[in-house]
Amino acid sequence: MELLLKDVQERLKMADEEFLSYDTDIKHITQILKDEEIEFQPDFKLVFYAHMVSLMKRLKEDIPLNCGEDCPEEEVEIRAIKVAEKLIEPLAKKYVRDLNRMEIILAGIQLQLAIEMQKQE
Repeated sequence: MELLLKDVQERLKMADEEFLSYDTDIKHITQILKDEEIEFQPDFKLVFYAHMVSLMKRLKEDIPLNCGEDCPEEEVEIRAIKVAEKLIEPLAKKYVRDLNRMEIILAGIQLQLAIEMQKQE
């Protein structure tokens, strides 16, 4: 996991101090994924954690998501949405930000993909 997080940090071009400021949040995400028994394939895990860290950065810096409303929630399985809410809503509260529902949907899509890939194994 340490190597994965170092790769995330390098891909996001974050200094050590900035990246370490998200350590508690990363642990929160990792614990929820463990509790929910969701495991990503290695490449998708990298993408997911990079997405989550960039989300934390956007929340911290109050940078809104700007991707429109093109992804209807009804196409994402309820379990994936519920896990995404568990992951993201506490972050929005921590950083005292209003949460764009698309943040939940985007994470839900990634979670749904991981869940589907696990079923195939």
